[in-house]
Amino acid sequence: EKQWASGLTEVPPPIFLNFKIKPCRQKINYNPDKVDFEALQNGSIVELVNFSPLNDMVITLKAVHLERKMGFGEVFSSLASCWIQDISSTQLYKFVTSSSPFQPITSIGTGVADMVILPWDAIQNGDSISEALRVGIKSFADSVVYEALNVTTKLTGLASKKLSSITHSSQQERATSLTLPSRPYTMPRNLTDTTGHAFESLAKGFETASCKVIIIPYREYKQKGATKAVKSVVKGIPVAILAPIGAASEALSYTLLGARNQVRPDIRKEEEASQQELHCDFQHNAR
Repeated sequence: EKQWASGLTEVPPPIFLNFKIKPCRQKINYNPDKVDFEALQNGSIVELVNFSPLNDMVITLKAVHLERKMGFGEVFSSLASCWIQDISSTQLYKFVTSSSPFQPITSIGTGVADMVILPWDAIQNGDSISEALRVGIKSFADSVVYEALNVTTKLTGLASKKLSSITHSSQQERATSLTLPSRPYTMPRNLTDTTGHAFESLAKGFETASCKVIIIPYREYKQKGATKAVKSVVKGIPVAILAPIGAASEALSYTLLGARNQVRPDIRKEEEASQQELHCDFQHNAR
């Protein structure tokens, strides 16, 4: 024990004679901000992860047994070292197959594998080949439908955000530019749950367009004459075109999200649980 000047003593860290942890699986969704190229040039391989988002990557943290470790710092350091070494040697490929460009191909590839492996297993085990083939085809079809809906949802959502940001050409015009309504906090369970937000988005898009080419030019005409009104119409045409397209993209994106969740309710439940955890963490940190 360390003796302090005041007469107090420092409590020594605990000694873990045996520390065991069971294997567990973790699902990771990661959206990088930017790549630190300087760190990458200096040999930081971790920066490779920042090249592309990771979608639904599942890694397995292996069982670890530690002996005679002093303090929590040494325990956590040894745990991290064991897991990083194991992931680097056995699961590094998942960082590629789960990245955005390859993740849909990987998912569909799993369905294709089921079409081949399940009938082959049925032949080896003497089971019904037709039933195994039916299950394999269903797995393949489900993976194709899910990935088609998932990718289209993300692309249309990205398009709506980009188009919405384009209409905000200046600080003065933000009040009349396209501002899409916020999505409901609760995720849609099916197509029926998407109708409210989809129609609201479409209405907002057409409202913005009419405001740009009808209402504002009419005000300009009443205040400054026909010349200003014509200029206002010409100036508002790009927004009048982009606003309905952006709103339609958001409506389509949210509708496809409902369709995706109807096909894969398990994914919806996982995302809802993750969203609730983030919301609770935010409320806890705000206190």
